Amino acid sequence: FDQSLFSSFSANPADIIMRLLTHNTMRNNTSEAKGKGFPLKITAVEVKVIDNPEAGATKRDIEFVKRMLPTLEWPALVQAATELGIPTLPPSLSVELAEDRAFLQALYHILMNVHLIKGMLTCPVTGREFPVTDGIPNMMLEEEECERVRL
Repeated sequence: FDQSLFSSFSANPADIIMRLLTHNTMRNNTSEAKGKGFPLKITAVEVKVIDNPEAGATKRDIEFVKRMLPTLEWPALVQAATELGIPTLPPSLSVELAEDRAFLQALYHILMNVHLIKGMLTCPVTGREFPVTDGIPNMMLEEEECERVRL
């Protein structure tokens, strides 16, 4: 266990807001979605982009992005970025881009510094809406939905 990975963690509530990286893992898991409740469509009311020219510039940041690339659902990330007004991601990820430092730095910025503060996440299958308030997505299911959730 490498504790140095958590050295920059801040418990400041203003820092705990939904990033595009977070969105890339979220889905509607109710049985009605039949395992296809991904990607959630974003309807943004308020977006915050942290302007930090140094973001992604460190070797640690670049390594973080490189390690995340295999786990990212690229088409979902492109869709989410576009829904938040960032239509600049390429439609597919090439081997060359995955090694390009400038691209990886820009991707770090998109993943970590673009935040959905207020809006709605909508399941593409069921239309179920999950509100985002103060940067926190509410993925709580109603009691009747919990009884039908796939295990």
